Amino acid sequence: MSTSITRKRRSNLRLWSWIGAAVLAVSAFLYGSVSGGQPQTNAERAHALADNFACPVCSGQSVAQSDASVARIIRREIRTWVDEGRTTDYIRSQLVADFGEDIDYTPSATGITSLVWILPVVGGAGAITGLFFVFRRWKLDADFEASAEDVALVDAARADLP
Repeated sequence: MSTSITRKRRSNLRLWSWIGAAVLAVSAFLYGSVSGGQPQTNAERAHALADNFACPVCSGQSVAQSDASVARIIRREIRTWVDEGRTTDYIRSQLVADFGEDIDYTPSATGITSLVWILPVVGGAGAITGLFFVFRRWKLDADFEASAEDVALVDAARADLP
């Protein structure tokens, strides 16, 4: 009787551990994905926008990071548009029209580019589901109890030891 109570407690402890781990993971994901809020000033907004566009002549640098003359011109245009009160969509469409789709670090969520947003979520869900089934199988395989024959065999082996 006490063995089944201990197993039940252990099973409950595992369940609550998994629930706690899931809550922690979701909390960390939400904390990391929530933006620090909208930029407060025009300068902060212009810098945030410049971070979202690739430098057309630099490799791997954003417009905000680059020191190339084209990047400085783009930053100046962004600041001007922000000061004029233009929307982010307007600024994005102007830069994409002038420099092409490759300048935009934020892919649209339509068509083929929607896969950029969907595949990581599907892959993560698949990995978590796979791990769940692997751990469940390991648990089922590990819940063996010694039979009476096994206990007798071990007792006989102990008796033979000096």
